Formats: sequence, structure tokens, C-alpha cells
Amino acid sequence: MKKLLFLIGIVVLTLLLAGAVVAQDAAEQPPLRIVFVTHDLGAGVFAPVRRGMEDACREVNAVCEFLGPQSYDPAAQVAIIEAVIATQPDGIATTRPVPGTYDTVLQQAIDAGITVVTFNTNDPTADAVLPLQFVGQDFTNYGRVWARELMRVMPEGGKVGVTICCPGHYALEERIRSFVETLETEAPGMFEVLPPINTGTDASRIVSAIEAFYTANQDVDAIVGSDFFTYAIAEFVRSNGLEGQFIVAGEISPLIIDGLREGYVSFALGQGPYLQGYMPVHMIALARRLNINVPSIDSGTDVVTPDNIDQYNPDFR
Repeated sequence: MKKLLFLIGIVVLTLLLAGAVVAQDAAEQPPLRIVFVTHDLGAGVFAPVRRGMEDACREVNAVCEFLGPQSYDPAAQVAIIEAVIATQPDGIATTRPVPGTYDTVLQQAIDAGITVVTFNTNDPTADAVLPLQFVGQDFTNYGRVWARELMRVMPEGGKVGVTICCPGHYALEERIRSFVETLETEAPGMFEVLPPINTGTDASRIVSAIEAFYTANQDVDAIVGSDFFTYAIAEFVRSNGLEGQFIVAGEISPLIIDGLREGYVSFALGQGPYLQGYMPVHMIALARRLNINVPSIDSGTDVVTPDNIDQYNPDFR
């Protein structure tokens, strides 16, 4: 692990140094045009991604846009990418959450001379067909970290509910698969993980889905989330005075951070979203201006607890 972290650090340092060279000359060159296209513009996790993009674009003299369907919709995302290709930007950064959905449209972008990188979610079966640079976390490792943290706060085991906003989304499915596998392997027979709670992404219905699950499973020992919409678990707990009745954990979001500070959320996991916006811009700039292809970057899995919450800036997480 130390060797891996060292190598990742070398890659990031090299990227930043090379990026400094690009930034030094950027003001003397025509601005690049870079377009990010996500699968769910409304998901709060993309706010720090967008901030990272904007900061990097100022550094490399680029004009940038951040586009996507307002809620999770891979088909609409593909249509947006097609429209972006027609405008001939220098680079496109996109997510690839569903196997096979993006192969054709991204090949069209490459054939049009556009530099393409991926961020946040990159399905490996798609990457086998069309390999692309990626800035995002290792979702299998996320599941392992998630399971081990749950084992830490629930040493006796118990019944666990898991939320998922978007069944079929590669990253979320892999997080859950790895989570369940790790519990079964490292704590055999101690945890009963119930079928995932499909919350959807409609803010008016997410809490209702969790409420319905809890009504039917009041003996549950934990409700944990696989995605940014984990915040709805914290909202449900706080609204119903259920603090301390069961373990709450999931991906970092403002309400989850509040729960960590108030003590009714046990831990949260992060995926480095600021880097997912920042690094692809530099990758595209380096490719376009210096013909340098930077290897993929693992944005990591942060573990945030009530004990270390003050070390994390929620605006960048």
C-alpha cells in the first residue's frame, strides 16, 4: 500500500509540475475549450467537481462548461455529448457509469480530434473496449474500506440496510458488491445485508423510500448509503428523533457532515471530487499543448469520523 501511495504521489506531482509549465505559457496561447458532461447534474457531489474544474481552467487559460441531465439519465447524457461534439471543443471530460452506453459516442469524439478523458465513474468493461484516462476512485477498494469501517463501529455485527439511488450504475453496484463480499469474507455470519433500498434521485421521494424501509425493518442495526444521496438517511433520522437508534454512514454530504459533528453519524466516505474536476483539465491541457498523456489517477477513499471531521473541508469533498 505504501508503495502504491508513493507511486500515486509521484504521478500527481509530475502532473502538477508539468501543469505549471502549461500554465506559464497559457496566457500567450489561445484559450482551450473544455466541456465536462456528467450523468447527473443535480447530484451535490458534482459541486466540488465543478469547483475543481473552474480552478484548473483559470490556471491553464481554458474556457470550460459543466453540462449534464438534471437527474440521473445516461441516455440524455449521451445526447448531450453528441451535441458537444458538433461544437468541436478541444477536450471532453465525461463519466461512464453504465456498461456499453458510451462506447460509440466517445469514439466519435476521438475520431473528430477531441481529447477525451473520464472522471468520477469509469466502467471497466467500457474501458476494455475504449481505454481512456480516468480520474476517480477505485470502487472495489471503496467497498472494502466501507465494510471494514462498519465492522469497526459494529463489532457484534447485525442487520444492515443499504441505499442505492441508481441501480445499474457501475460504481454504486461495485461498491455494494465489494462491501458485501468483504463482510462475508472478513466477518462470516455476523452481518445480514438486506436487499438494496432503491431511493431514486427525486429529492421528494428519497426520504419516503427510507421511511418505508425502516417501517418494515425496525430491528435494523444500521442503514448505510452507497452514494451522495446518503444525506437522506441523516435527514430521516433527524426529522424523526431517531438519533442513536441505529448506525448511520455513507458518502460525504452537508447533512452527513452535520450528523458527524452531532454524533449520530458514525463515519462517512469521500472520493476526492475536487480532484475529479481539477486533474482532467490539466490532463487535457497537457495532451493538447505538450503532447503528454498522463496516466489515470486514483482520487482515493477518505474516511471521515467525528474524531477527524475538522481535517476535511466540505467545500472540496
